Amino acid sequence: MKDILVIAPLKEVYDKTVEIIEEHKYDNVAVELGTMQQGLKKAIEGEKLGASVIVSRGWTYKKIENELEIPSIEIPVSAYDIVETLTPILEQINHQQTIGVIGHDNVIYGFDILRNLLPMKIVKIELEREEDIASAIKRYKNSGISTFIGDSNVKAISEALGHTGIAISSQKESILRSIQEAVKLHNSIRNRQQRAQLILTVTDYVHEGIIAIDETEKVSIFNHTAEDIFGIRKDQAIGHLLKEAAPRCQLPLALEESEPSIGEVLDIGGKKLVVNRAPVLINDEVVGAVATFQNVAEVQNVEQKIRRELAEHGFSAKYTFNDIIQKSPLMEACIAKAEEYALYDTPMLITGESGVGKELFCQSLHNASPRRNGPFVAINCAAIPPSLMEAELFGHESGAFTGAKSKGRAGIFELAHKGTVFLDEIGEIPLEFQGRLLRVLQEHQIMRIGGDKIIPVDVRILCATNRPLAKMVEEDKFRRDLLFRINVLTLNIPSLRRLGPETIMLLAEHFLAKYARKYSKKIPEITPEIKKILISKPYRGNVREIEGLMERSVILGNIFWAIDEEPETEKHSGEIPDVTSLPDLRSMEEAYIRKVFNQTGENVQETCSILKISRSTLWRRLKETSRFQN
Repeated sequence: MKDILVIAPLKEVYDKTVEIIEEHKYDNVAVELGTMQQGLKKAIEGEKLGASVIVSRGWTYKKIENELEIPSIEIPVSAYDIVETLTPILEQINHQQTIGVIGHDNVIYGFDILRNLLPMKIVKIELEREEDIASAIKRYKNSGISTFIGDSNVKAISEALGHTGIAISSQKESILRSIQEAVKLHNSIRNRQQRAQLILTVTDYVHEGIIAIDETEKVSIFNHTAEDIFGIRKDQAIGHLLKEAAPRCQLPLALEESEPSIGEVLDIGGKKLVVNRAPVLINDEVVGAVATFQNVAEVQNVEQKIRRELAEHGFSAKYTFNDIIQKSPLMEACIAKAEEYALYDTPMLITGESGVGKELFCQSLHNASPRRNGPFVAINCAAIPPSLMEAELFGHESGAFTGAKSKGRAGIFELAHKGTVFLDEIGEIPLEFQGRLLRVLQEHQIMRIGGDKIIPVDVRILCATNRPLAKMVEEDKFRRDLLFRINVLTLNIPSLRRLGPETIMLLAEHFLAKYARKYSKKIPEITPEIKKILISKPYRGNVREIEGLMERSVILGNIFWAIDEEPETEKHSGEIPDVTSLPDLRSMEEAYIRKVFNQTGENVQETCSILKISRSTLWRRLKETSRFQN
């Protein structure tokens, strides 16, 4: 079926329409001959076959307009059509008689013009229903009217009643104008359908539920995701009141507001949804509203994907507590404490000698925390020049300083939003920047260099140091208030020397195997003599030192040779010094107690656990030292 169907009630109209289609090459226009019920039936068939616009005239047009859903265009019947119809037969008509023009108002408009154009008297007989044609003819016959003009139905009934009936034809120009109007209407409909389909496709393929309503709260858009969220089909929602389709979405509230509502979390049908609502305004008048709905679980999945992408750029923590190689009650207790601390979203200070694995612990803390799906951004404060420290931490806007990136740059706190920031060597942050760091900890806000906007950040801050921050505070090298803020939780990682021979040998075997695989070499033998040397070394570089030693051993193929290549101070550091230079036993004991107490961050419980003494004994022995006597 063509897009446009012309239903011609007269053979003459049909013929003229065929001529117009051929002359103007209307490939999408078809014509059918049919009047009244027959014409209506053909129009209904045309609609079923895909016609988008029907063209007809007179009573047939009225029937089609009332019965069909698709639009229809009328071929107007004008006074000139009546004149054109009567002109060929004027000589046969008695000019003294009266002629009745019968029809609906769509047939006989322009009637008054006829009086000036025709020599006979014309009477207008306007009817609302075609069923009244016969009774009208009979009634006006008594007035002396015997000739009636109208559509094909008027002609047929008049002749059946024994009177003269004349069917009004249509001018070719009138038919052409109606077809042209139908073509424009069809193109407009097609454009609207394309736009509607585009909107439908967009709304159906986004990952958010979308609902739109008009000012009466009837649903006009209800996409596939909304179907899944609210558990009803689109055809059950569109055209119905929203309170019947999805009563809990609160979209009608937007009809009463002039501003959008963004990011509201609602519990709908047991699902947590992020809801955005906005009114639809035309000339400042609310004519509808639209809302989007997204399942919180899906939002989290998207965030996880983003996190994975961030991980590809290095903003991730790859280690867990299971990666810590150890065999020591002391380290077991340290890990247990760290696992407990991981659950709390509060700043934490990690202390310990260089090389004990502070970053390994920080990554493990992050991966054991509720922020595990967020980014992990680590920065070594000692490795950043003071001139770049502020930009690295807080970011900068375009052109903030010489050498600044043209598009600006986010600092580590922005990059770590919803995740963890690890500030290694925290004691190296210049004093002038420590105040801004304190603000981040207290206010959870930053401002880029050269910027004028406050940017909220949600991060947990882990700090690490091997420097005595308390002493630096006394020397005015570190802010006391900052120390209090980062030291809410403290974790002291024991040195390798304190972990004992079993952990030392476990690490040695692990690193030998690791580098043997890396360099495709044989694992060097650990003889009893070598083992004795390994467990007697002080390992001032801790795990980092033993790893380097084992890598060198694999490369050289012999652990003895690797040890022999160490600097003299390292090689002999495990030898027993001259007895005369050693302090007395009491002083060594007091010094050892003080050292353990300091290295645990003055943690009484941990100190007592290491020394295997009670709290009262610890306090008594501490008071006996010169530090506490003063």
